[in-house]
Amino acid sequence: MMLNNFYNLTETLKVKCFVACMVFLFLACSKPNTNESITDSTVVAIVNGSEVTTEELRNEMEVLLKQFRVKDEDDMTVEEKIILKTDGLNRIIKNKILRKEATLGNVYLSKDEYNEAFSEVKNGYLEDSFAKYLEVEGIVFEEWDKKFRNNLLIKKLITERVNSKVFLSDEQVKKYYDAHQEEFQMSEQVRSLHIMVGSEDEARSIQKQLKSGKKNFSVFAQEYSLGPEGPQGGDLGYFEVGQMPEEFDSVFKLKINSISEPIQTPYGYHLFKVVDKKPARQMSFEESRKTIHAQLLRKEESKAFEDWLVKLKDKSEIDIKHDVLAQIN
Repeated sequence: MMLNNFYNLTETLKVKCFVACMVFLFLACSKPNTNESITDSTVVAIVNGSEVTTEELRNEMEVLLKQFRVKDEDDMTVEEKIILKTDGLNRIIKNKILRKEATLGNVYLSKDEYNEAFSEVKNGYLEDSFAKYLEVEGIVFEEWDKKFRNNLLIKKLITERVNSKVFLSDEQVKKYYDAHQEEFQMSEQVRSLHIMVGSEDEARSIQKQLKSGKKNFSVFAQEYSLGPEGPQGGDLGYFEVGQMPEEFDSVFKLKINSISEPIQTPYGYHLFKVVDKKPARQMSFEESRKTIHAQLLRKEESKAFEDWLVKLKDKSEIDIKHDVLAQIN
């Protein structure tokens, strides 16, 4: 039975496995089958003179299992295990090819580059939660750090050798906009003030006073709202349907300057006052330019990388020990 947690891996790798196998496995030189038992030190592949051991491959397979949240490997089908093993080996082969290219091209990671990147990672966690994350995931810091440094180096290599040579003209961006204007429709937007309190009674009491005109909405928000925008008078700015919890969709039905009924969510009770509306409209080219440019640039960089990687493979010596590979579980 196909594992739910493994579904994305399997689906993604149907094409990936075919392409990767064609590039790395089927074009590699295989050796005659043997029936020798394998150990952690048994060589499963040789890439440009660098050996890949079964231990290294099994470690990479473990990374993939954690990445796709597969808890019990015994529940995997034969097809899933083959995909897992193949992708793990191809990842190792690709990494060794890129590492060699970085060495030949004198591309190295400086101490400042590492420290800056590591600080960004640490800043994404509160206090000691990064260490706790590693502990929960069962990851030794030294192993994590080794992969982190390697990924930074490969990223730098790709940036210098591939991405820096990819350019997009304004004509390309404009051509895409003209041909795909349906992708750049801006939905109706509302600008609303918001008050969040802890009980329905409090919400209805505030609603009653607001409708009587004794105080304005912003003053009540500053005095009573538990929401983070309370000190700014409860101003949420402009938002579209889907950008807020679905319980708030009824806000779009309010007229300008009208106040909503109390809306309950797990966080409390909410009141809204719509202060402005913007109708749905077609976004202009200038509004869409940055989004289109980033989208097309990612696509062009990806294609350039794949072409470049194939060329690196073509000049690499890759020897897959298929008899060993078949025995690895």
